[in-house]
Amino acid sequence: MNSLILGAGYAGINAYHILKTNLIAEKEEFVFYTAYLRNLINNKPFSKKLTFVKREKVIDIDLKSKWVKTDKYEYSPDNLIVALGCNKNDILIKINEIKRKDKLRITSEDPSNDYLAIQLAFYFKNLGKDVKYYGNYLQYLGEKVSSTIKYYMEKYGIKETEKPEDVIPSCKPPHPFSSFLKVNEYLQYENSFVIGDLIQGYPKLGELAMRTGIYVANYILGKINSPFRPIFITIIDTGKEGIHIRSDKLWNGKIEVVKVSKMRQLMKRFIERYYLIRNGKMGFLYHL
Repeated sequence: MNSLILGAGYAGINAYHILKTNLIAEKEEFVFYTAYLRNLINNKPFSKKLTFVKREKVIDIDLKSKWVKTDKYEYSPDNLIVALGCNKNDILIKINEIKRKDKLRITSEDPSNDYLAIQLAFYFKNLGKDVKYYGNYLQYLGEKVSSTIKYYMEKYGIKETEKPEDVIPSCKPPHPFSSFLKVNEYLQYENSFVIGDLIQGYPKLGELAMRTGIYVANYILGKINSPFRPIFITIIDTGKEGIHIRSDKLWNGKIEVVKVSKMRQLMKRFIERYYLIRNGKMGFLYHL
């Protein structure tokens, strides 16, 4: 059986590293957005050219019949894996706009992606800017998570505001979709697989997207047959330490772990280099 992967982001690349099948994307480049955010305060690389990508633009897709039309060919694979991510252009424009300001009142349009506003608040505070925050402190991940985030934001002088002015917009569904897609417990929509940021209701989190790619690839190979179990894992860098979060509370789970240390800050910085060196492959970090 042949497979086709659409998209060279977090999810698509990790599916590719297991399946070693055709991967189509508009650009032969992997952009690691966690490192992109770091670039706001330190001039570090955040992208990597990929040699295994077939550069084509997706024109149309029929998920039910597993048919794809690009600007070059038409495809009808046995397994269609759609990993087109989401359109982050508005987010990047907004970040580049607010980084020129000295006074920030920051929030996120989508509460499930509030981790982005929180990380930006810490980065901009470390640049000496006047930063205040409006949001839920990741309350949906559990009380332990939210209270820890709030404590460290207050510790470093990031106070609350009731009048947010700098709203990080939501990312948008990618062409040719007009909305995000609601998948089943095996990450299927109609007769295709949908992974990464295109999944409706999932936070737009690179670590989670990678896990969806790994899951679907192993499911196709018959290595697993159980449903996908999503989990939210990230490290927030305060500038002094890292707040390492693991929680599945968003999906009615029972996991909620928060660990804070200097080592976890260094771990985040290692991860930012690791994924570029490894062409986006998650590898042993799956067990982080």
